[in-house]
Amino acid sequence: MMRQSLVMIGLNLLSLPQRLGSALIDVFGVACVVAVFVGLFSVVASYQSLLLSGNDNEVLMVMKNGAEAENESSIPEEDAAAIVTAISAADPAAVVSPESSRLISVKRPQNRDFVTVALRGVGPGAVGLREGMKLVSGRMFQSGRYELIVGAASQQQFTELKVGGTLHLADADWRIVGAFAARGTGVESEVWADLGALQSAYKTGNRVSTLRWKPTSEATAAAARARLKAEPNLGVSVLRERDYFQGAVNGLFRTMRFFAYPVLLVMAIGAMFAALNTMYGAVAARTREIGVARAIGFGALPVALGVLVESVLVSALGGILGVLLIRVALNGMQTNTNFLGDTQFAFSLIVPPALMLQGVVWAAVIGLLGGLLPALRAGRLPIVEALRET
Repeated sequence: MMRQSLVMIGLNLLSLPQRLGSALIDVFGVACVVAVFVGLFSVVASYQSLLLSGNDNEVLMVMKNGAEAENESSIPEEDAAAIVTAISAADPAAVVSPESSRLISVKRPQNRDFVTVALRGVGPGAVGLREGMKLVSGRMFQSGRYELIVGAASQQQFTELKVGGTLHLADADWRIVGAFAARGTGVESEVWADLGALQSAYKTGNRVSTLRWKPTSEATAAAARARLKAEPNLGVSVLRERDYFQGAVNGLFRTMRFFAYPVLLVMAIGAMFAALNTMYGAVAARTREIGVARAIGFGALPVALGVLVESVLVSALGGILGVLLIRVALNGMQTNTNFLGDTQFAFSLIVPPALMLQGVVWAAVIGLLGGLLPALRAGRLPIVEALRET
């Protein structure tokens, strides 16, 4: 049976040039489906790489209960002081960084539009909690002054965010005194200011959005969590920074699945019916040949496998073509998150090999489903009827 199956598969593949037009249509259809699938979910993979790379799994965040994003969290000054006291009591060596996160609109002259950028007010301990962050030009802002440092990714997106320039915020002109890099993380898309100056300019009553700290051990982290939990009036929750950003990625993934899967399903069904039509045509064109093979002793299963394997291989070829095209087109391309209607993050698109492999596998599945019924028809053709075909 194995030898017969290999012979029938070989005969089917050798006859492909006779059906080149229809086979190419199948390849093109599957390639389009796979390219859309890999392209869309490459955005999720790239966004995940941006947010999670450089975010320390040991850094903890304190946020107001119910807040899903930093800019939605608001912790009063007295509560922030109580949180710092509780953390310091449990972990005296920990450096606590109170931070205020706001969203501002910055104009892109080249596009003549405004996009949302994260403005972060920080204290002296903020830089130490971000590994790999360093100034690449200019200097650090001074405490109490309306001065800014901007991420390298923000500078690439906005020509006005150059060292020496100004940005008008809260009815005041803020001078840009430095630029920083952070190993290609989301922080590079932010603008930083002194926490006190930001609170004063926006008249927030010294409220902060979050407090970050890196515990010296799991024991001190657990002790600090227990102290904060014992103060229900604070109404705050503690989570790992990496988990916070993973939640943002999961939200994007859910949104992408909600909109992308119906489109991909329709396209996949179309490609499957194209494969179905092509393989039915192949069986009809080779009816007499199939009859001869059955008459000289070939079984129904090898005949059916020959048709099915051809369908799978043609679709897999389309999948390979699709992933190669999307990799050439997207891998390394600079983009941003404006299309998400969210805070501006600039990043490079990546096309992970695992996602490419998944695309080829789905292409093979399309071919399997599309070739199943024609394969069954080929295997069930009555020998006498097949031999009568002209």
